[in-house]
Amino acid sequence: MKETIESELEAIGKYPKDPASKSFWEYDNQFDFEYGWHIGYLEAVFFTAYLQMRKKVPDRNDELEIKKTIALHSREIKKLLSKRKTLGQ
Repeated sequence: MKETIESELEAIGKYPKDPASKSFWEYDNQFDFEYGWHIGYLEAVFFTAYLQMRKKVPDRNDELEIKKTIALHSREIKKLLSKRKTLGQ
């Protein structure tokens, strides 16, 4: 999980904000949308890996462990998102 999170953090810093995405996703707040997207992406990756490795969905305890692991990096995700430049700048 650590390598996956580190890889995602690196990717966040490399990609600029894309305000054009608002036209098809119809969100009100770009920062909140992108933050939620990255958190959801990490959850999906970990849940999928869990399912593939254990051939079952995570129980409540394992689900909470996944979420806690991601939450440990939430401030860093927010910091990286807030530093990104807009596409074309």
